[in-house]
Amino acid sequence: MKTIVIPSDFSMESVQVAETIVRNETADLKIIFTHLFHVADDIQDLLFSNYRKKEYEFVSDEFRREIKMLKDLHPHLKAVRTEFFYGSKLAAFKNFLDYNDAVAIAYSESYGVPKLSKSSIEAMPVVKKAGLKLIDTDQINKAAFSDVGQKQL
Repeated sequence: MKTIVIPSDFSMESVQVAETIVRNETADLKIIFTHLFHVADDIQDLLFSNYRKKEYEFVSDEFRREIKMLKDLHPHLKAVRTEFFYGSKLAAFKNFLDYNDAVAIAYSESYGVPKLSKSSIEAMPVVKKAGLKLIDTDQINKAAFSDVGQKQL
């Protein structure tokens, strides 16, 4: 089973990235939606904050419904998880990817990954340095639409 990580703001654009991947892959898939956050460096924040629970509030019911529909439509999509990454070092993000057995990172270059809060990290520079295969779903969709246009001519 292939594991694809999708840096996400848990919007419908993130669902579209996943849908493009699932539509164009025949192997069994596991998708992990993730958002990157800084780790608090203030000891008070670390001791008394419930920030790790609070981030799940960013995952809307609409997002969850869309993901469920995607799983129902594509039986080879075996698992979908939401995981948050907390850290600011590339090595730690690589460990996160290794731990999850990720083989690729999918994203939309045109949409990027908007920040969810002041503790969000700018994801794309980290993603592009992670050393995994990068899949820009804009390119997949562009190729699919250009193939359709050529067939109609």
